[in-house]
Amino acid sequence: MDIEKVLSRFEELLSQGRVDEAGQYLEETAAVSERGGDGLAEASCRNELTGFWRVCGQREKSYASAERALALLSENGLAGSIDYATVLLNYATAKSAFGESAEALPLYRRVEECYRELLPASDYRRASLYNNMAQALLRDGNTNEAAEYFEKSLRLLAEMTDVDSERATCNTNIAFCLLAEGRLDEAQKSLEVAEEGFRLLPGDPHYDGALSCRGRLEYLRGRYEEAAEAYRRLADNIEGRFGRNINYAAACRSCAKAFAAAGLADEAERFSLLAELAGR
Repeated sequence: MDIEKVLSRFEELLSQGRVDEAGQYLEETAAVSERGGDGLAEASCRNELTGFWRVCGQREKSYASAERALALLSENGLAGSIDYATVLLNYATAKSAFGESAEALPLYRRVEECYRELLPASDYRRASLYNNMAQALLRDGNTNEAAEYFEKSLRLLAEMTDVDSERATCNTNIAFCLLAEGRLDEAQKSLEVAEEGFRLLPGDPHYDGALSCRGRLEYLRGRYEEAAEAYRRLADNIEGRFGRNINYAAACRSCAKAFAAAGLADEAERFSLLAELAGR
């Protein structure tokens, strides 16, 4: 099986907004690989599905995909390889995204050990790992260590080309750390750097993080209508890419909270209802 062709088709479907079709295509391809005994091709599909199901809010499917990919790589003598570390990274990121940061961090540490042995210090994948580890630490309430890892990631990215999206995303995440510490003015500066970067990257999906951060910042400043607008745009973006999933529901809940704080009861009720319907 030409796995590069398969993954290219998967990405093409996603880029066209055909999300359900993309997931079904990759699931079917993984099943064909399994029946044909092509463990490595199946592992590649399952690895991609780990991230796909994560962003679609399907926790059990995401975890099962990662665990199947890891088992396949082990069976083929690739435990401890870069490919194995990549799947571990995606598994850890899924754990973190679904609120299980305490379980994610040991997985990230294993990836870090593997990268230390197998990759040069300036490799892009190290920057990506540091960013993901920092997000897990931030969700776990360890803002100081999270900020350290974000800064490590940003230092590596500063030496690379064609990583504008990654730099903007990293600055967004640093802003989140500063918000968690109540350093609003510093957070705004980092967020503005991120937003400036995303202006040059129209349609970049990582801009959603900046919108979420903007909503949080404006809410903490007591600018509730501005916060609601940021969350509304975030909800619209999520709906456009993935439909009304649990992440859409979360954005709507934040929007409703901001509208309520602004005294706009009708809008608050509307977004609360949207969140409730999406949650079902």
